[in-house]
Amino acid sequence: MYSLSQALMRAALVNGKGVATRYEGRELTWNETLDRVRRVAAALLSLGVREGDRVALIGGNSDTLLHCLFGVTWAGGVAVPVNTRLAAPEIAYCLNDSGSRILLVDDDYWHYVPEIRNSLTTVERIVPISGNPEGTANLTELASSLDPAEDRGRGGSDIAALYYTGGTTGRAKGVILTHEGFIVNVLQWALSIGVTHRDVILIVAPMFHLVGGLNAVAAVLLAASACLVRRFDVPTILREIDACQVTKAALVPVMVDAIVNHPDTARANLASLQRISYGGAPMTEAGLRRALRALPGVRFCQIYGQTEGGPNISILHHEYHVLEGPNAGKLRSAGQPMPGTIVAILDEEDRPVPQGEVGEICVRGLTISPGYWNQPEETAKAQRNGWLHTGDAGYFDEDGFLYIVDRLKDMIITGGENVYSAEVENVVSLHEAVAECVVIGIPNERWGEQIHAIVRLKEGHTCTEEELMAHCRKHLAGYKCVRSVEFRSEPFPLSGANKILKRELRARYWRDRERNV
Repeated sequence: MYSLSQALMRAALVNGKGVATRYEGRELTWNETLDRVRRVAAALLSLGVREGDRVALIGGNSDTLLHCLFGVTWAGGVAVPVNTRLAAPEIAYCLNDSGSRILLVDDDYWHYVPEIRNSLTTVERIVPISGNPEGTANLTELASSLDPAEDRGRGGSDIAALYYTGGTTGRAKGVILTHEGFIVNVLQWALSIGVTHRDVILIVAPMFHLVGGLNAVAAVLLAASACLVRRFDVPTILREIDACQVTKAALVPVMVDAIVNHPDTARANLASLQRISYGGAPMTEAGLRRALRALPGVRFCQIYGQTEGGPNISILHHEYHVLEGPNAGKLRSAGQPMPGTIVAILDEEDRPVPQGEVGEICVRGLTISPGYWNQPEETAKAQRNGWLHTGDAGYFDEDGFLYIVDRLKDMIITGGENVYSAEVENVVSLHEAVAECVVIGIPNERWGEQIHAIVRLKEGHTCTEEELMAHCRKHLAGYKCVRSVEFRSEPFPLSGANKILKRELRARYWRDRERNV
């Protein structure tokens, strides 16, 4: 029964003196990393963590956060990485829903603690990862005073982590990822991209998302090196690539675009950089063309997936990131299924559609999430007849390349973040002047999609776009907030079942585009 802990033990065995992590000038070997993880686990056990307990983490990318993530699983717990961009009420919901008993918080995010403390129903201990914000001992100090703990032996189909996504009904969902699912998906990814123990992997996408999180696990599984950057800042990224001799970077499209368009990029020494994998959101063909011109020596790979898929589902290899020649013409596709992953295009009755016809993208494989934490009804909706239903509409071409043309589920992807319309609609509808609202995603060249609200006001009430935006900011993470508002007086178009026809409302914004997401 293989586990994340065993992956770390192997890294120390085969590359013990090799550099495991580089973070703000600090280098640690795999032997040192193993020792720190075991001591973090000892600290967690001393705090009362039991087998299967959820331990939540709020922190930015760092070597210490990596030690905490692996320390949780080493101690037999389940890691719950919390999105640091969420608003305080959203964070409290994730902690309560997961039933987390221990909350680990690093210095930069301790300001959340006073805001959420009185709302927590299951958290018994709130522990600073470092620093002493309330005069209490921190986890790092406690860990250094204890003997290393033995691995508690959880692995295989045991739960390794819960990653929270937005909810289709306004309720966030904890996606279950197992040890074996995580490990198999990393191996699929490494085989497809060509990453090995010789690579230095840049991790700047936050580890509370799987773009960053999976790359961090990959560094451990492969005994490669991880260059960890706390926040995305182009000059810092360029310096770190040179200083750490980064060979591979994991980015979301908005990050790629920022690097390509920054004036420092043309002068930077990026000779070591061999590969960039990007995903988490669609990237425009125009953006890809700019990136290929700006970074001609870099091999680009597009990853399509979703958290429920483990997360990676398909890959567009670097040889298809070309503008001419026999492999040209595939830039708009999401590539081909990962080895070991089965992808089918199914109709509403879960029957395969002919090649070239549009249907729902459905997935099977060892990496698929077992479901949503404590939400059996939502799990049953997503996983039917042995298939994970992604909620994305697409088709296969004659060469087996997957094309995504629309989104069946009511979700917006903005800057790599998933936002469910229902969650935003619930908040907008709380405003006293709003009678009815619809939230949709409309095209945005930088973010992919932006959140747009179409609002009908109550008779005799007034409201401005600025007032609605300010109202959203009180209740939602910044990336979930409405960016534009359209007021209308006429009723919304309805289906025969009296459901609002959002596709009709979206149509005029996406007209003349090859894909509607």
